[in-house]
Amino acid sequence: MAGIATAHPAAPHAAPQSFLRRYVFSLDHKVIGKQYLGLALVAVCTGMGLSWLMRLHLGWPNAPVPGLGTLSPNGAPGGVMTPEYYLSLMTMHGTIMVFFVLTTAPFAGFGNFLLPIHVGAEDMAFRAST
Repeated sequence: MAGIATAHPAAPHAAPQSFLRRYVFSLDHKVIGKQYLGLALVAVCTGMGLSWLMRLHLGWPNAPVPGLGTLSPNGAPGGVMTPEYYLSLMTMHGTIMVFFVLTTAPFAGFGNFLLPIHVGAEDMAFRAST
């Protein structure tokens, strides 16, 4: 049948061999989804640490927090938080939790990991061509 285009399946790509190529600069949607979920987990732990600092300040406003004076000598002289430092912790906590957790995990993480599996895609569009 002349003139009819037939679709040929793409040749499978060879699996990347190095650690950096396989896990850091991967083109596999499952690895990319896991990277996004890992970023969200790190952001959750960071935001949780900031919330603990805020709660400590609310419970004991004049108590020094060990190590905080070393990390931020202007914002917490002697480990005691200033009101401005507390407000900056509140802002950082909110920004990290909204932009790195609430948007990264559900949309980027689960979207990259699960959506291609659910629609039955063998490969993603950003795969390198050979």
